[in-house]
Amino acid sequence: MINFIIRRVGIAIPTMLILVIFSFSMMHLAPGGPFTSERPLPPQVLANIQAKYGLDQPVWLQMVNYIKDVVLHFDFGPSFRFKDRTVNDIIAQGFPVTLTYGWWSFVVAVAVGVSLGAAAAIFHNSWLDYLAVGVSIGAQVLPNCVMAPVLVLVFTLWLGWLPGGGWHGGQWQYLVMPVIALSTSYMASIARITRSSMLEVLNSNFIRTARAKGLSKPRIIIKHALKPTMLPVISYLGPAFVGMITGSVVIDVYFSTGGIGQMFVNSALSRDYSVMMGITILLGSLIILFNMIVDILYAWIDPKIRL
Repeated sequence: MINFIIRRVGIAIPTMLILVIFSFSMMHLAPGGPFTSERPLPPQVLANIQAKYGLDQPVWLQMVNYIKDVVLHFDFGPSFRFKDRTVNDIIAQGFPVTLTYGWWSFVVAVAVGVSLGAAAAIFHNSWLDYLAVGVSIGAQVLPNCVMAPVLVLVFTLWLGWLPGGGWHGGQWQYLVMPVIALSTSYMASIARITRSSMLEVLNSNFIRTARAKGLSKPRIIIKHALKPTMLPVISYLGPAFVGMITGSVVIDVYFSTGGIGQMFVNSALSRDYSVMMGITILLGSLIILFNMIVDILYAWIDPKIRL
């Protein structure tokens, strides 16, 4: 198992380096720049600004200096649009907000999705199965761009139960609707994967053997069926977790949470390359990290994977 983990870490490090190089190159290949606008600056002023931020250097040298600052000091540099703020400050402001509602969305999606899918498989072709499948399909066809305004319309404008936006330190009243809007589609996918996986496992030979030995149904489900059922679910949970904790532009816009998703879009529209690079590296690192964790969990559950 230790060798397996070392191999996965050895793959993750060069993958992250390739991501940084590719993202940096693509941003510099794009036409225009962070200081270009409809009203161009005088050449001397533009040259002084580029010299201040090191943009007058060759691209390869800028890339080397950037990678060195990120790796050695975890410094993403200054923002090109907010002169008094660094990229680290912007990420430190928005990411905790996104992480909070993303984490709770993940917990809700996994708890409800796994429970719903397992119940549908255990009581196959019953009213509970049809109800679970119906809820999953309904949640799947309602993405967060639809759920968010519907939730605001119902719970804020009609019923007046919850505030329609804001954050206020992450109080529960301001968490409920963002969590519901973000978790529903993921919950539906998890429920469908769990249901199909458990149906396949329950029809396996080793489950028939366990039944023939006279084991009780709860013991068969918990001890023998649940672990192999979770293999495809765990494969999905890695990117799903990253997708939720890195937030959603729709959630940030509709509920005014101040998360990192809105910052990423704003930086792209304003050509704030340093903020875009910082958020891209953060998201890429999380994706690589949690995919590696999923691989390790997969190998722990199924020893054949280690080979």
